[in-house]
Amino acid sequence: MKKTYHLLFLFFFVLTGNYGNAQDTLRVGLNDAVQYALEHNANTYKAQNEVLKARRKVWETTAMGFPQINGSVSYQKMLEKPVQMMPARIFNPQAPADQYIPVSFGTDQSAKWAVQLNQLIFNGSYIVGLYSSRTYKKISENALVKTRQKVRELTVQAYGNALFQDEFLRIMDDNIQVVEQNLFEIRQMYRNGLVEQTDVEQLELTLASLRNQRDYLEKMRQTVYEMLNFVLGRDPDAPLQLTDSLQDIIDASKDLKLLDASFDPTQTIDYRIAQNKVKAGKLQVRFQQSQFLPQIVGFVTYGKNAYNNDFTFFDKDQAWYEQSILGISINIPLFSGLQRMKKVGQARLDYLNAQKDLETQARQLQITYQRLRNDYEHSIRQLETARQNLALAEKIERKERIKYKEGVGNSFQLNQARMQLYQMQQKYLQSVLDLLIKKTQLENLLGINN
Repeated sequence: MKKTYHLLFLFFFVLTGNYGNAQDTLRVGLNDAVQYALEHNANTYKAQNEVLKARRKVWETTAMGFPQINGSVSYQKMLEKPVQMMPARIFNPQAPADQYIPVSFGTDQSAKWAVQLNQLIFNGSYIVGLYSSRTYKKISENALVKTRQKVRELTVQAYGNALFQDEFLRIMDDNIQVVEQNLFEIRQMYRNGLVEQTDVEQLELTLASLRNQRDYLEKMRQTVYEMLNFVLGRDPDAPLQLTDSLQDIIDASKDLKLLDASFDPTQTIDYRIAQNKVKAGKLQVRFQQSQFLPQIVGFVTYGKNAYNNDFTFFDKDQAWYEQSILGISINIPLFSGLQRMKKVGQARLDYLNAQKDLETQARQLQITYQRLRNDYEHSIRQLETARQNLALAEKIERKERIKYKEGVGNSFQLNQARMQLYQMQQKYLQSVLDLLIKKTQLENLLGINN
């Protein structure tokens, strides 16, 4: 009966498709895609694990200062007892003074167990290690923030590319439909002797070129969707549907307040990462200096030993002899051939370099901010220019088409107007994508939405 229930459950499981949602259609807008990527992207996942590992590292280092208790059990059987030479006079006073006899001591077998407690009393490296582990934790946390920024930027770019391909395909379909209608009309005019065969052939070439370009865009669309799925942490071929429109992206990308936002290089994640390198360099100098300090460890040992020629160590009447030790071990470094001193010198140079890098980073961040701000401001103007150029190209193409139908234009001018329109359509979409990416980069630098 139980096996029957299992089979019914398995049948229902497969029938309803509840064996996994990797292939379910994901419907996401841009903001939802970013949040999804931050939760499922492999790089974010690994960066979060690095933070967890760093926290455990802090505990690991701290625990080195706690009491350490170890137990040991050993058993020995003498296959051949060691022999010592003893003066013969010990056993026979009449023996010559230079006479020795071989003697072996001890039993054939022995066993012992012991428990030892060690307590670190002083160790300069341990103190530095505590600070280092906390700095390592801070480094991993900053790396997570930086990774999230990068994932956000990649998601925005991938989503924008996918939307770009969708919109470009839609425009291409509209263009093909218009050219197909024009071709039908031109063929009718050719049958009536109103246009030449060259005009028909020219339009057929334009239509063939558009169809080839559309086929290429369709393949590119599959590629960019696979890339977006990859960034989102999904299977490349998993179904995906974008819910934001091109106008939604335009509205979200225009934020003039960003141009007036205050910028402090010392508050950026890149500056904090550089600061952590300085702290790590300083700690490395202290660590090398701590190698000159003594190490003091206290210990307590308690155990029992047993001896016998036969294996009777589990017998009740076996005699066990106690032993206990209380002591302190002091390890004092005296001379290492100047190795420790040279290591301190190397660490100090690395520390000075990290300080210089921090100063350079502040200047570079200021330059980067100004560049990204200018790029974003230019992208806003460029989008408006592209929109105006597109409207103008549409107007020119429409006039040339009317002129051609009325017999006052020619096919060359019409074809040129069409090519110009297609270029303006592509430039307009590209300007939207550029604006979106520039805004994301500027927001990342300002620490917005981290």
